[in-house]
This record gives sequence, C-alpha cells and structure tokens, in this order.
Amino acid sequence: MQSSSPELPISRRFFKVMVPGFHSKLTIPPAFFPKLKGDKSEKGTIIKGKDTWNVEINRSEKGIISFDKGWEEFVQNHDLRVGDFAVFEHLGNMSFSVTLLDSTGCDKKLLEKSEVVPSQEKKKKVKSGQSGIEKRKLEGDQPHYQCMKGSSEFTARIKEYNVRKRSPYMHIPTEFCQSNALFQNTTMTLTGPSGKSCPVSLRICNGGKTLYACITRGWHDFFSSNKLKVGDVCIFQLDCSKSDSNSIAIDVRVL
Repeated sequence: MQSSSPELPISRRFFKVMVPGFHSKLTIPPAFFPKLKGDKSEKGTIIKGKDTWNVEINRSEKGIISFDKGWEEFVQNHDLRVGDFAVFEHLGNMSFSVTLLDSTGCDKKLLEKSEVVPSQEKKKKVKSGQSGIEKRKLEGDQPHYQCMKGSSEFTARIKEYNVRKRSPYMHIPTEFCQSNALFQNTTMTLTGPSGKSCPVSLRICNGGKTLYACITRGWHDFFSSNKLKVGDVCIFQLDCSKSDSNSIAIDVRVL
C-alpha cells in the first residue's frame, strides 16, 4: 500500500519590483493578504543576511498593507533603485526575509566603502558652516548638470537654449534616467515655484553609442509660467508620492 505524500506547504513568498514611489513605503501585493490573516501586529521586521530592520506596518481603511516607517532607511542602506527586485518570504508575525536583485535579475551588490571615499572627500572640501543649499550653489557654479548616481533628483543651471523662443528644451542627465527607469518617451508633470503644474514630453534620443533624454513639448510653458531666466539654478526632484509606473511627477525648485 502506497503511503500518501506529505502536503506541500503553501508558498509564503512574493516579489516586488521597485517603481517610482517605492522609497517612502512598499505595498504588499493584495493577493498575499489572506496569508497574513491573523497577523495584526503594527510592527514588522525585514531580515537581510545577518541584519534585521524594524518597520511599521500600515493598514489603510481599504485594507491595503504596506511597509511604512523604517522602510525608507532600509532602502537607503541597501541602495535600492527603480527597477530593482525584492523577493520576500513571510516567516510569521509580520517578519520577512528578503533577497535583493538588481534590474538585470542578478544579486544586488552594494558599494564597498573604498568606492565611496571620493564622494566623502569631496564633502570635506565644503566648509562645515555651509548649508546644503549653499553647497549646491557652489557646486553649481561649474558644471551645467549634476546628478548623483542612484539619486531621485538632479540640478541644472539654465542656459540660453533652455529659454529661447524657438524650440527650447531641457536636458535630463543620463544618471537620473538610469536611476529612475526613464527609458522610453512619456509624459511627465512638472510643478515649479509658481505652483502651476505643466504636462511636458520626455523624449529619449539616440546620440550614437549613448542615449540621452530631453524635456521638449510643454517646457516653454513651464519656464514661462515660472519666470526662469539664464543663470537660475534649479533642482528637479522626483515626487515619489505622486509618481507610479504610469505617471511621473517632478517638483522644481529655484535656488
């Protein structure tokens, strides 16, 4: 008589792709909610290797469950970017182990300390009494564009061609596009100091061996309504709370 095979355990895993807006919180897939039935804890843990991270569990009125306070710190410490993957395994009591993969599907590798020394040395050159804004102004005196790898913002100094009457445009640094998965033509919303939101077109161009991006249609209305002029230094910041896989919102500040 053949013995019955043991019942296979129900899968306790789910994965998430990092899309714009993931920095501040991460929603657990609704299809996974039934497997959390009975777990009412408002605190959770994320285990990566030998490290454990504490996060708050947010439950909305509609029953949506997400990692909240504490998640942003996890993101920053693991250099998560748009396009990265996270595979979670539920261990019970709102505790999850996680495996991180980059946009190629390979294990996520963090920068070694030796690789970040140059940027740290650069910071030392700024006097301790200077604010972050003053630091940006100093650095903005030289290059036209600035964007740290993995950043959700970039800085640009307005040039003549940015505000000319005929065919004005704004270049977007390649690093910003790569960090935020902007690889195709799309529409974005820019909100400037005036408070007015303007829809603009993002155009991905092929410059030989490299790709670059420009804000084209709608840019004239934006710089006109915000009275931008040559020499202004602007910070373009991705608004994660208003961005998702279908729409991109960027706030623009003038220093």
